[in-house]
Amino acid sequence: MLEEFLWFINKNRLCATTDKILVAVSGGKDSMALLHLFLEAKFNISAAHYNFGLRGQASDGDEDFVRQFCEEKNIPFFCTKTNTKQVAREGGVSTQMAARELRYSWFKEIMATNEFDLLATAHHLDDKIETLYLNITKGTGPKGLKSIPLNKDRIIRPLLFASLNKIMKYLESNNLTWREDASNQTTDYQRNKIRHQVIPVLKEINPGIESTIQNNFQRFEALNDIFEEKLRVFEQSIDFGELIKIPSKKWENSAGFSLILEEFLKPYGFNFQDVVDLLKVDLAGRKITSASHSLTVGRGEWFLEKNYKMTSEIFEFLAPGVYETDNRRIQIQETKGFPSIMDIRKSGQAFFDFDLIEWPISLRVWQRGDKFQPFGMEGKKLVSDFLINAKIDAPYKKNQLVLTDKNHILWLVGLRTDDRYKLTSATKNILKVSFF
Repeated sequence: MLEEFLWFINKNRLCATTDKILVAVSGGKDSMALLHLFLEAKFNISAAHYNFGLRGQASDGDEDFVRQFCEEKNIPFFCTKTNTKQVAREGGVSTQMAARELRYSWFKEIMATNEFDLLATAHHLDDKIETLYLNITKGTGPKGLKSIPLNKDRIIRPLLFASLNKIMKYLESNNLTWREDASNQTTDYQRNKIRHQVIPVLKEINPGIESTIQNNFQRFEALNDIFEEKLRVFEQSIDFGELIKIPSKKWENSAGFSLILEEFLKPYGFNFQDVVDLLKVDLAGRKITSASHSLTVGRGEWFLEKNYKMTSEIFEFLAPGVYETDNRRIQIQETKGFPSIMDIRKSGQAFFDFDLIEWPISLRVWQRGDKFQPFGMEGKKLVSDFLINAKIDAPYKKNQLVLTDKNHILWLVGLRTDDRYKLTSATKNILKVSFF
């Protein structure tokens, strides 16, 4: 098995003998096999054991067993102990979740303090198969079919090629002992149900299931390479900014779009059912939300943004000057010269008859019921109707700013000024408002 172990490491470029490797060792059969294989291959290793205190004297026995083995083999040894059940209760999480967080946080701390290059864990082929069926049972995308990754974030898993049967034969041939965790034999945990109740039935159907699934994993890797390439092309088509714009029209008929969209939206808190619901009815203005983000359907594109809390804050300006408001800079100035056509057409600035304005000037988000008289039109119009007719997409619409004087709206900022404050031949003094 040593030759196969080294071949697997070299083939996948997992590590080198010059790397400083921290090996996670529970004392169980798989981790003891991993530790001994590294030792035989003369890698630069240290061992780390986490005593979770979940099984009383048995947990302390695991710690003593690993410590003694490391002392006999002159392997540097790290150990810590925690009341995991108490941590889980205080954190409101499951014992398994607390144990995982504690273990990996501690590993990272040791690696940083002692300048380790890599952490090696003893996950093997049986673990990978169990994880695959757990992922499928709970629902998974293409990446979940890969199951346990071979290496990620400086964590390597050099035993993923080996079945538990192969590991047992290695232990026996090298007269190695290990500690048995009695909880592995129960069906209290989901993984154990897969291990003891599902896998045996699958082996009745296919006695060589380990070999078959290993071949399937190679297929899944190849499929993921195709998927990852398409995902990269999709991400390159997106306009990333404070408001993320997804060109849905371009992709709506693309094969596998729902899977690509699911993978892209996952970090923003959305799941596959959200994607199904979104694609089912693609109507402008339709919106789905997660705990952190909202995705709104526009005309030919979708808008992804952090959940926005509508502000009722009003910024008031008592006289011309330069002001800072919510990461915006606004300049209000009095001028005599009439603007050019080019100046008037710039969306970030507007001009008004200074003498018609009743101070103070205010800046706020538009409100339901707001009305103004759009430039060039007679009669008043609801701001909401104007935004609809102008086909302003929902994310922009809800954040639309209005500039007002004491009595009326002067400007739907960036869109249209009010006709009552326009410049005429009778205008003597001009108010220029600019956003930066």
